[in-house]
Amino acid sequence: MHHPVASTMWLSKYDIRMNSVIGDRHIRTLALILVMIASAHAMAGDIYRWTDANGQVHYGPRPPDDARDARDMLLPEAAAPARDGDQQDAQRRERQRRLLETYAYERERKKAAAAESAQREQQRAQRCHAIQARWRRLAFAGPVYIKRADGTRDFLSDEQRAAEQASLRPAYIEACGEGPG
Repeated sequence: MHHPVASTMWLSKYDIRMNSVIGDRHIRTLALILVMIASAHAMAGDIYRWTDANGQVHYGPRPPDDARDARDMLLPEAAAPARDGDQQDAQRRERQRRLLETYAYERERKKAAAAESAQREQQRAQRCHAIQARWRRLAFAGPVYIKRADGTRDFLSDEQRAAEQASLRPAYIEACGEGPG
């Protein structure tokens, strides 16, 4: 037969032990949730772009101290962490996603810069062509005139022609990259 006090004491120890296990489980779960939140906050950190001494562009969570022109890429905030239980994979995917967004952003910037450069080059070529045409007109062996807005013509003397060419030469060199031949 069981002693009533011993039986009560055993149940009491059992209850205490079960409460301790259940309490530990809740504490572990709470700690895991806090770690996930903290790591998600850390993953939402900045991505920097910098150029090293050799001119190579790098991306990373923090630039080295000697990095030139390091700047924050200002990417959108990170999405909430996945709830699939594998936090490291979710973090890795999030880092990859942000890095791919950074690369796409950089490609778009380079593409826009190339288009702008091509447009400037086209404008420079057009300007060069117009200056070359004006230079050829001034270099013509016969009489040279300037047509006014009212339609009348002002014929240039040899001195006026030479002065006009002298004032046009710097613009010719700037637009065409070399002097008139």
